[in-house]
Amino acid sequence: MKIQTFLNGQLVEESEIEGYTPPNVSGFNTQMLFSDSYIKVRTNAQNLDAKSTIELLSVRLELKLQITLADLEIYKLIWDNLIASIPQGILVEADGENFNQVAESNNMPFRFEQDFKLRILLSE
Repeated sequence: MKIQTFLNGQLVEESEIEGYTPPNVSGFNTQMLFSDSYIKVRTNAQNLDAKSTIELLSVRLELKLQITLADLEIYKLIWDNLIASIPQGILVEADGENFNQVAESNNMPFRFEQDFKLRILLSE
């Protein structure tokens, strides 16, 4: 992947990063939507605004050329509110493992904690 650095709108440096694989947001979204674990989230979430917003935001992220830390922080905020609206005991450890498997296999810059909330792996 090529990284370009600009100063006052002028290209000042271009470098190559080897081994970088960008996130596969489309693959992540598709796998999550069809996973039994995410279906449990959709079925049991009591925060309907967060449920619809997280799916709209997922599509928006899929359309962006580059996902920023700010994008991820917004995604985390909505996801965490969605998870907080699910009654205790609905999601189990296997669901968190499933979420993490989907995130990792699609090179997403986040993982899911034991409480199913999001942990961003990037920092600026």
